[in-house]
Amino acid sequence: MKYYEFELNGETIKLRLTSNDCVEIEKKTGQKLLDYIQDYSMQTVLTLLMYMRRSTVPNFSMKDAGDLYDKLIDDEKYGCMETVLYDVIFEGLVVSGFLKKEELEEIKGKKSK
Repeated sequence: MKYYEFELNGETIKLRLTSNDCVEIEKKTGQKLLDYIQDYSMQTVLTLLMYMRRSTVPNFSMKDAGDLYDKLIDDEKYGCMETVLYDVIFEGLVVSGFLKKEELEEIKGKKSK
């Protein structure tokens, strides 16, 4: 299985959203995943981080996701919600097959204008 991997505080973090976790998110939210990821709320960010980490850490909780988010924000490479979304979560969605790399580059290009 492919993962989006990055280093954070000396630890390799692996992210992937599995199809089963996608179904779980859709059941819980009542939204299609591609609609859900367009909601830039903290709830959405943490939910996606939680499920994406569960591919390698099965009991990863919402609290764990909050802790991971806070570590990302504290890291100067990421530092804000927008960067976490585009450079962490959306990259994980590309590896997971929910976005094409070209689509992500287009999204990033639009946000920089």
